This record gives sequence, structure tokens and C-alpha cells, in this order.
Amino acid sequence: MRLVAILLTAGLFAGLPTLTLRAQTLNQTFKAKGAPNDISFGEGVLFRRDTLRTNGPAGVVTSYYPSGKKYQELPLANLKKGELQGTQTRWYESGQVQLTAEYAAGQRQGLLLTYYPDGSKRRREEFQQGVSRKSECYTATGQPQACTEYVLFPEYPGGLKTLLSDIGRRVKYPRQQIRKGVAGKVLINFIIDKTGGVKGAYVLKGLAPVLDEEALRVVNSLKGWTPGRLDGEPVDALFTLPVTFAIQ
Repeated sequence: MRLVAILLTAGLFAGLPTLTLRAQTLNQTFKAKGAPNDISFGEGVLFRRDTLRTNGPAGVVTSYYPSGKKYQELPLANLKKGELQGTQTRWYESGQVQLTAEYAAGQRQGLLLTYYPDGSKRRREEFQQGVSRKSECYTATGQPQACTEYVLFPEYPGGLKTLLSDIGRRVKYPRQQIRKGVAGKVLINFIIDKTGGVKGAYVLKGLAPVLDEEALRVVNSLKGWTPGRLDGEPVDALFTLPVTFAIQ
């Protein structure tokens, strides 16, 4: 008497790609839409954000370190849709620029530049309509080195098919809720940390207390992730997992 469907998204600005059995990994799923952004990766995912609406739906989202120093500025053509437009800038807490990245209509377009804490160049990558055309990467001492993918999503052991199967097996749809006809989505936010663990799961949008608790239980049971990486380094990654309870 249950059908559990899921939709997994990376943070607030990554769009809503549906997970299908045809796509074997999270990276394949998100890359199908072009080079992914890094908004849901790194230490700033839970930092305080201020939004400045500039003209119509456009605006700038600014994040801050706990110290109050500026962490990141994100220009968006559409705040509601999370469509990036312009130059994203990120800083180390020292004030040194960590990253600049250019976007047009939500896709990478132009240069992606990253820097080490001392200001030396780490990566220079050129994009056209979301596709990487040329990249150069450097060690902290300035020596050329092979480039890794700038953004790598966490991966669930066994891929998407196993993830879907595990959630389907583990979710228990309370009979009382079925009899009452309670159905819909529970949105869960959680972090896959740099060790591959699930932490900080909470209900972003609830349906009914008992279903909210069940969705949280299932998300917290998803163990053994390979952590995401940003510029070659393991980092925390923020995800939203809508768990859909539907009566057949």
C-alpha cells in the first residue's frame, strides 16, 4: 500500500533533476544539466545569508562568516528560481579572494578562478554554456598539476539504483495515515559531511508529525556515502531530499 518516490537536489540553487534508474550516479545526474555550481558545498552552507533585491526578481545573496566577515556574494537573475547571473565571489576569512566564477542564465559561462590562502593561483578554467573548454591547475608552490573535476558530488554506495531501493525498503507508511488519506512530500535538509556521514538532518517542509519522523529516520539511516569534493578537497555538501508518500 505504498509508493515512495524521491527527488534529490543539491542545496538551494542546483535545480531539481529527477533521479532515474537510467542515471547510475549523482554526478552523472547533475552533470547532465551542465557543469554544476558549488553553492551547496563547503563550510559556508550554513552561514548566515542576507538577500538584497535589486531589480524585479533579481538580487544578490551575501553570506557571512560567524565573525561577521563576508564569505560570498551570489548575483541572481531570479531569486526564486536560484538562477545565477554575473560573477560569484568568495573570500577567505582573511579577506583574500578564494574564488570568482562567471555565470549566464544559470550556467557557467566564462572564467572560474580559484586561489590558495596566500593569493597564489590554484585553478583557471574556461566554460562555454556550462561546458569546460580549458583548464589549468597549480600546486601551492606554483607547479602545474593535473586538474580534477572542480565539483564532485557525494555518492551513495551502489549508486542511485541502490539508493532508491534502500529508501523503498526502509520507509514504513503508517497504516493510520493511509486510512486517513494523508499523502504528499516531506522535505528533509541534511549534510553529507567530509567523512561521508549524514548529519544535521531536519524537516524543511513537513506533512504530518509521524511521517516527518519517518522521513528523518530513513535519511539518517543512509550510511556509507563517499564525500563530495571541491577543487580536489573533501567538503561538506548540503542536500534536500523530498520523500513522497503516495497511496496506491
